[in-house]
Parts: sequence; structure tokens; C-alpha cells
Amino acid sequence: MIPFNRLKGRAVAKTFAIIVLATIVGDWVTSWIPVDKLPISNFWRVILARCLTTLLALIGMKVLYPQSLRRVRGVTNRRRLLIGLGVVTFLTLPGLMHSPVTSFHTSQILEGLIFALFIGIDEEFFSRGFIYACLEGYGVLVATVISSIHFGLLHLGNVIWGGQSLSYTLAQIMSASAFGYLAVGLMLYTGNIWVPILLHGLSDSPMQFESATQYTKVVTGHADWTGAILNAVIYVVIGWVLINLHINQKVQIPYEWAKKLKLVEVEETI
Repeated sequence: MIPFNRLKGRAVAKTFAIIVLATIVGDWVTSWIPVDKLPISNFWRVILARCLTTLLALIGMKVLYPQSLRRVRGVTNRRRLLIGLGVVTFLTLPGLMHSPVTSFHTSQILEGLIFALFIGIDEEFFSRGFIYACLEGYGVLVATVISSIHFGLLHLGNVIWGGQSLSYTLAQIMSASAFGYLAVGLMLYTGNIWVPILLHGLSDSPMQFESATQYTKVVTGHADWTGAILNAVIYVVIGWVLINLHINQKVQIPYEWAKKLKLVEVEETI
């Protein structure tokens, strides 16, 4: 790891330029691809567009940061994987249970879940795959914080192109940044990117079953700052524990609990 305070300005500038260029390509240039002209349903147009941006992120990872592809292969510690899946279940099951998902037909439910999953695949490969890899050389803390804030700021355009209110968008940026922190924690702790992808997809699933009227009312109104702050705190706390367990730093009480629950490996002394 390169000490951040000793990095030359040229290296920082290069990293900044790569992030800005990748953001422009991922957010704007790909929108110029005329997938909307294809004779397929809007569902498949969106899926195809998501696949194209995911492919670009994978190419960037392969060319510039090939070591990051180890998290794509899915090789992980089984215990950590189960814990990661437990975290995903804990955070997403309540939202799914309180959504009107049961009022839809099976085919509609599958379509909504697939749609949300591809949102997760696209955004996680870009933010946790490419952007985090771009910053990884600066250390876990720097890479986690900056990539998470970057992910949150990607939602800023929703106030212009998404028709959202400024209040809702600012709360969304905060929540998305905290979510990004948690997603990095899951990725590092489990050793693969598929767990945060699952978390992202399931987290976005409830909104797929909201009516257009209800959705518009929510995103154009005032933000629920209490709920947004509470969610952000939960995300950051869980992410912080997972990241610290990953880098094997002692985390006071949570780390002791983790040892008692056998969530971390304890070396035996001879």
C-alpha cells in the first residue's frame, strides 16, 4: 500500500482523471447507444443497456486493474459467505415483506426481481468493481470512503433527469453513500462482488412493485430524513464491522462477539 501523504500529485491526478472519464462514459456516453431503437420491449432495452455498461466496467477492470477480477470469480470462505448472506437477508427481507409483491403474478414478480438485479449488477460492477479498484492502491479506508461518496453523488442527476425533488435527492445521496460503504464491507469480507450485487438487487426490488403514482409521490415530495439517517447509520455500522473484520483489526466489543460466535478464525497456539 502506498502511503497517501507521500503520493505524488501526478498519481493522484491520474486516478482522478480515470474516475471522471469512467463516470462520463458510464453515465452519459453509453446513453447515446440507440438501444431504444431496437424492436424489443422496454424491459429488455433496459437490461441490454445495463449489460453494456457492465461489460465496459469489466473491460476496464481487466485492462487497468486485473487483480480486482478475483472478486468476480466468487471464490470465498464459506462461513464468511453465509454471514454475508445473513446480512443481506436481515437488511432486505423486511422491505420485501412490506411491499405489495404478493399482489402480482409470478411472472411479474420474476420480471421485477430480474430488473432490480440487473440494476445491482450494473452499478456494483462500476462502483465496487471498477471505481474501488481504481482507488485500492491508496488503502482500504481511502478507497472505501471515496468510492462510496462517488456512488452517492452519481444519484445527483436524479434531481434534473429523474424528476426528483431536491430534498429527496439529497437524502438519497446520503443513503446511497452509506449503502456504498456497506457494499464495500460485504465485498471485502466475503471476498466476492456477488453478495453486494444481491444486496443491491433485493434492496431495489420493493420499488419495482410500487404504482407509478405512489412512486412519483414519494420521489417528488419531501424526504423522510429520520428514516434516511437511521438507515445510513445502520449501513455504516455494519459496513465498519465487516471492513475491520476483513483487515483483522480488533473491533472492541463487536470483534469479541465475532470470536465467540466463530465469525472470525482464531489461530491456535502450539
